[in-house]
Amino acid sequence: MQGMRVTLLSPSKKPSLAFSTMARPCAAHSPLFQWAVVALLLIFASVGHAAAREGCQVCGMYIDQYQATATKMTTTEGATLASCGVACMIRLVNDRGGPDAFASILVRGWQSGKAVAAQDALYVIGSDLVPDMLPSIIAFADRTAAEKFVAEHGGAILTFTQALMSISPMGMTMPTRLSTAVLPPARATAAGIGYMSMVMDDLMVGTDEVSLQNYLIATQGRPMGMAPKEMTSKGAMYMINLGLTDDVALTLKTRHLEKEMTMQMLMGGTYSERTVHVNGMTDTDVTLRYALWRDTTYSKFLTLLAGVSLPTGDWREVYRTMPGLQLGIGTIGYRAGLLASARFGDFWLHGEMSHYVRPEYNGYDFGDTTTVALALHYTPTYNFMIGLETDYINTGKNENQGVTSNTSGGEQANLAVVTSWRFLTALGGNFNLKVTAGAPYYTDVNDGGLGTNYFANVMLSFKRRLPPF
Repeated sequence: MQGMRVTLLSPSKKPSLAFSTMARPCAAHSPLFQWAVVALLLIFASVGHAAAREGCQVCGMYIDQYQATATKMTTTEGATLASCGVACMIRLVNDRGGPDAFASILVRGWQSGKAVAAQDALYVIGSDLVPDMLPSIIAFADRTAAEKFVAEHGGAILTFTQALMSISPMGMTMPTRLSTAVLPPARATAAGIGYMSMVMDDLMVGTDEVSLQNYLIATQGRPMGMAPKEMTSKGAMYMINLGLTDDVALTLKTRHLEKEMTMQMLMGGTYSERTVHVNGMTDTDVTLRYALWRDTTYSKFLTLLAGVSLPTGDWREVYRTMPGLQLGIGTIGYRAGLLASARFGDFWLHGEMSHYVRPEYNGYDFGDTTTVALALHYTPTYNFMIGLETDYINTGKNENQGVTSNTSGGEQANLAVVTSWRFLTALGGNFNLKVTAGAPYYTDVNDGGLGTNYFANVMLSFKRRLPPF
């Protein structure tokens, strides 16, 4: 078998499982990852050329493309700030300490097109129009114009003080371990590249770690008699997110991974060990999210999730007895779920319940997966978020040509810390850096399967809303 090495061990030598399972830095061997890095370098190199074009100081969208909603602010110290619309203006005002930090705040009346002092204007939130960013908040010079607009497009009328309290500084936060019910507006785009590494080296039965040697002795003669010792996965992640309409979003995710698995067997009193390597693209997840309901103030959301997993990753016959090395399931998988999100001041709560069906392929059946997840995010400023995320994952046992694999499937509950930093506004959008690290707090991976102790990833993304066509 290409890429495999076999080492004979003394029967008296006890295999050790006392590893420190840390996320390891991974080399960027993926050609796609290298091209993505080059593309980002070119983007950063071009920032200077775009500096002369004024952009929103929250989201980065070009002001000249949003003249109907753009705002101007002057601080008490004489600094001038600009935003694409009211929602981003509110984030700037709140982040600077409130209206008293400004000598002047001017908004543009939606129907009149004239500049109006923000304190004198009225605002409509939650209409069926999203002219700039979410939540949709549109300014009006007088109550008559605001009431006429509400009669045609829905929403609720707010004073300036009420508008300041209507959104958290960062607005719609994005979880890592689950999907959010908060959808981007139409024409909003995001692209990201990530860097991940994971090591599994705990042999678990129930919640207890067991000796690999004892496990091998107990399982001699089984169809799946060899035991996993360690498995590593590292590589690049790629993501694209598109707002197709204000109520429908499309997400594509895939990865290029390098996997390595070390297995041990006990045959005739002699231990043998082999290590197998594989690398390549994984399956591609294509997900649609549809907004079932949201409240007028854009603080509560309920969304339907549906998607497929396209077989872009290889399923290899040679790894039939080592499914952890497969890069794909060999066929189309199906996913459906329900998402909910809610805002409580500067806190966001996100939830997900979903089920992933993995049909049989070539006599092999990966177990289906059910996920329940929660995230709590704190947004003290418009460009920073920190939070906790937890997920419970239940996976069914695999079947190989009708034989159930007892070392597959099971349950795992994880807790992760996630932080996001919006560090640059340029090119009509903004650049974000997100870091996630965590560990399971409950593991039951069935009759000697490998469990994960620590995981981490980092994602660099660029987000921009395209102007109206």
